[in-house]
Amino acid sequence: MAEYFSLQAALCFAVSHIFIRRGLVTSDAFTCSFISLGMTAVTLWLMAPFFASLSSFWTPAVGYFVAAGFFAPALGRIFTYMGIERIGVSRSVPVSNSSPLVASIIAVVVVGEIWTALNFLGTTLVVLGVIVLSRSGAGDREWRRIDMIFPILASLAFGISANLRKLGLLAENIPHVAATVTATTGFLFAVALLQTRGGFRSLVLAPSGCAWFFAAGVGNTAAMLSVFYALSLGRVVIVEPLVAANPALSILLSAIFLKDLEVITPRVLLGAGLTVVGTTLVAVS
Repeated sequence: MAEYFSLQAALCFAVSHIFIRRGLVTSDAFTCSFISLGMTAVTLWLMAPFFASLSSFWTPAVGYFVAAGFFAPALGRIFTYMGIERIGVSRSVPVSNSSPLVASIIAVVVVGEIWTALNFLGTTLVVLGVIVLSRSGAGDREWRRIDMIFPILASLAFGISANLRKLGLLAENIPHVAATVTATTGFLFAVALLQTRGGFRSLVLAPSGCAWFFAAGVGNTAAMLSVFYALSLGRVVIVEPLVAANPALSILLSAIFLKDLEVITPRVLLGAGLTVVGTTLVAVS
C-alpha cells in the first residue's frame, strides 16, 4: 500500500503542476505558493474532525510534524526560490531536486532503514531523470559559486523534513494530523514571509490565476495526505523516490493538456524515461 499511496501522491502533484502552470500565465510563483499552501491547510483542518480526534493534536509526536513543516515546505521552498534567483533554474533546480537521495541517506543513518542495491540504483535513476528534466535550455549567465549553497540547503531541508515526518509517524501513526500540522506550519511561514514582501498588496490576485491556484491547492491537499499515508505504511527509501517520479507524470499531462504552453523535447523524453525506469526499480525492490 505504501507504493500505491506514493504513486498516488506523484499523480496528484503532477495534476497540481498543470493547474499551477495555467495560473502562472496571469500571476506569479509566490502568489501560487501562498494560495496553494493556504488552501491545503484550510482543507485539512476542515477534514480533521472526520479523521482524527482533537486530542491527537496534543501528542508529543506533533513536535516532529511542526519541525518537518518548518524544513519543508517552508525552508525548502524558500531556499529553492533563492537558488533560482541567484544562479538560475538550470543550476539550482537539479541540485534541490536531489532530495530523494538525501532523504534516503538520512533514513539509513538516522532512522535505521535498509537501502538495497536495487533501491539505490532506482533512486539514483529517479534523481538523474529529475535533473535532466530540470535542465534549462536558456543561455549561460554569470553566477557566484558561493550561491550554490542555496539549492544544497533546499535539498537538505526536504530530506530532513521527510525523515522528521517518518519519525513522528513511528512515534504516533496519525497521518492526517501529521499532514495538517505540517501544512499549517508551512502556511504560517508563508504568512510571515508575506509581511517582509509588503503584505497582501504584493500578491498578484488575478481572478483567472487564483482559480487555477485553488484547484492546485486541492491537488496538493490530496498529494500531501497521500505522502503521509505512504510514510505511515512504508520506508522513506521507498516512498521518497516514488513521489519524486511526479515530473515524469507532469510531462505526460503537459503533452496532453498544455500543448499551447509547453514543448516536449528529446531531453524531456530522456529525463522522463530515466525517472520511469528508476521508479520501477524502487517499486520492485
